[in-house]
Amino acid sequence: MISRYPFRILAPLIVLASCLGMASAQQVTGTLGAPGATSTISGKQLPPPDPAFGGVIREKATESKAWWAPRVVPPRKAPNVLLIMTDDSGFGAPGTFGGVVPTPALDRIAKSGVRYTNFHSTSLCSPTRAALITGRNHHVAGFGVVGEIATGFPGYDSVIRKENGTLGEILKGNGYATSWFGKNHNTPFYQATQAGPFDQWPNGMGFEYFYGFMGGDASQWQPNLYRNTTAIYPFEGKPGWNLTTAMADEAIQYMKGLKAVAPEKPFLVYYVPGGTHSPHHPTPEWIKKIGDMHLFDQGWNKVRETIFANQKRLGIMPPEAQLTPWPKELPQWDSLGFVEKKLFIKQADVFGAYLAYTDNEIGRVIQAVEDMGELDNTLIIYIAGDNGASPEGMLNGTPNEFTTFNGVPVPVDAQMLWYPFWGSDKTFPHFAAPWAWAMDTPFKWTKQVASHYGGTAQGVAMSWPGHITDAGGIRRQFHHVIDIAPTILEAAGIPLPETINGIKQRPMDGVSMAYTWDKAGANAAPRRTTQYFEMLGNRAIYHGGWLAATTPATLPWELSTKPAPDVITGYQWELYHVAEDPTEFNDLAAKMPDKLKQMQDLFYAEAKKHDVLPLDNSSLTRWNAPKPNLTGGRKVFTYAGAMTGIPNSGAPSILNKAYVITAEVTIPKGGGEGMIVTDGGRFGGYALFLSKGVGGIRKGKPVFLYNLLNLKRTVWAGPELSPGKHTIAFEFTPAAPGLGKGGTGVLKVDGKEVARNTMENSTPITFPEDETFDIGSDTRTGVAMVEYRYDVPFKFNGTINKLTFNLGDEQVTAAEREQMRKTVAGARD
Repeated sequence: MISRYPFRILAPLIVLASCLGMASAQQVTGTLGAPGATSTISGKQLPPPDPAFGGVIREKATESKAWWAPRVVPPRKAPNVLLIMTDDSGFGAPGTFGGVVPTPALDRIAKSGVRYTNFHSTSLCSPTRAALITGRNHHVAGFGVVGEIATGFPGYDSVIRKENGTLGEILKGNGYATSWFGKNHNTPFYQATQAGPFDQWPNGMGFEYFYGFMGGDASQWQPNLYRNTTAIYPFEGKPGWNLTTAMADEAIQYMKGLKAVAPEKPFLVYYVPGGTHSPHHPTPEWIKKIGDMHLFDQGWNKVRETIFANQKRLGIMPPEAQLTPWPKELPQWDSLGFVEKKLFIKQADVFGAYLAYTDNEIGRVIQAVEDMGELDNTLIIYIAGDNGASPEGMLNGTPNEFTTFNGVPVPVDAQMLWYPFWGSDKTFPHFAAPWAWAMDTPFKWTKQVASHYGGTAQGVAMSWPGHITDAGGIRRQFHHVIDIAPTILEAAGIPLPETINGIKQRPMDGVSMAYTWDKAGANAAPRRTTQYFEMLGNRAIYHGGWLAATTPATLPWELSTKPAPDVITGYQWELYHVAEDPTEFNDLAAKMPDKLKQMQDLFYAEAKKHDVLPLDNSSLTRWNAPKPNLTGGRKVFTYAGAMTGIPNSGAPSILNKAYVITAEVTIPKGGGEGMIVTDGGRFGGYALFLSKGVGGIRKGKPVFLYNLLNLKRTVWAGPELSPGKHTIAFEFTPAAPGLGKGGTGVLKVDGKEVARNTMENSTPITFPEDETFDIGSDTRTGVAMVEYRYDVPFKFNGTINKLTFNLGDEQVTAAEREQMRKTVAGARD
């Protein structure tokens, strides 16, 4: 018998109390059961349970009453949220916080809202980002370090556990439209392939739309770009295309489309461009604009003094603040020669151009919000950097960041070959480490260093007209990146859910910063009283205006062959009363040993609570620790047909081993050309292809080309192949066991040797991480420069019947790997 629902009057009241788990105080618009009705939810359970049917069902539709579940919406007056964070921008880089580079978009938010001068990150990119989107400390969020050196401990496995629901999940569950534009380095590297799973991609973490790149960095000219989970190549055939602009265009179009279709639906736009992480890739117009301003001509020491004076003038630093000393490990500007100065000024000009360009495109996004009439209803949070400025260009900088990743310093004279092209797609540049120290003015140290503010201090501005009422105000309360998520939830009137997808949620570690928004908030007592810091074994603890910190045992810009000290007993500690000494100038450790001991004990108590243990300052052990891996243990890889966009985590690795690549192909009538297989591109890698030729000459020749970090290319080439089936094989045998050793390569066609050549060195650690393993065409950039040059995608015009990789054992000693990989862990972020 069909059920009947006779309570026509009581039903809506029952539904009002139980629908979607909501309480009676929740907000309803329209008539419950009508198609246009909306309702907020309690937010305790996400997604909310399906509501009970509130209509009437009889035998006949004419005697029954239809009833529609209300559409879930956020609380009334919940704002749009534009959450912006740049990359590797030190505290003293943007003009808004005293820097010499103009940042008018950041100025705009600071002048209409408030700016924070005592706000902190984790000292590395992906750990900061995990903390930002979850509101939990970075170890709790699984990112005690970058994913490439993840280990099988809860604080270090690079997995955001289900108990740590993200802002995307929470706001989406409460009726927001959620999106993510830009960098994503929070997907475990072994899941960042076409094979998934995708629950740790942005779409799986509650962000309904993703347009950005995977990994620590990307070329802005030819990025490893995705729309949701699909690789896209919008730059092909478009010289001058740049992701920094394209991303702003995409975000603007997304917001306009959303508001046109659903004007009442608020959005969360998480906007995280690649700037200013290496590669520094501004457009030529911005390089000229900043270069013509001569901002860096006086060198890093004078620039640092200028920034500090600006910070005092702007009130960013209080009158009693002191500029920390220049380290003896970095050269003074006046000690440099003419060529060095010329190169280093160029490096800084391009960095400054990238910062200004990035801020300009952010400004376009903010202006679009105003043009849509949404500015007064939008909370804008602009975080200048996810850690301190990066020293990972080593002492002299580099035209190719992947030389750093492979432990290869590039001399100044060699870098000058790229001077005219610095910042273009012909370079993947990073500035010299002393510039990073200067960009972190007035603090000591840089990115990677969690113990000191040079690694963790970030300038932040927030604006929300009518709600943040002290326009232009400065806030000095201590806060941390984990405090952003609670701030957004308070602004939206949305609670932290008790469960998401049936998983009980861990409380957020952060506290809301909204108490600082009015004029009285300028002098309000800080609500964050304790915060630990830890990265790669280096650590600190803040509590009640005091900070205890370990002295870094290694230099972040230098490859070190020294064994790491004991992670507990091998570090000296420093002590600062940062409430009175905000730059960490005066070390009180020797004068106040009891206070230092109290702070050290507090650090270990916090470490136990937040998944920081076990402490680990090794790189080799963590790099080589067993991890989930799509390719681990495999020595034979077989493919057929075309396939592109496979990241290195899912591709066969030919590094530091013997290997044979065999391609069984069919050449079409008229001759063959095109890419058979490649990994890498302009800044390092290899390719097996049939040559394009010029004017019909040298076309169809089998070629194997090895690109050693854009420093040297070695070529093997055979005679032109006739139409029909052929087997092309390249065999490489290392000359000796070891990291980055050279050897002999032999190119064979149909079993016969056609070319033999040797190379002195090979790539020791990694091919470019923003390039991919491609079969049948070449995405992004090509490995050839002059000889056998081709234009991407250089699709193979024949058929790849079978492609096989046979790999030998890796031939690397532990000592070699430790020496070369010592500083790579942080640099990859």
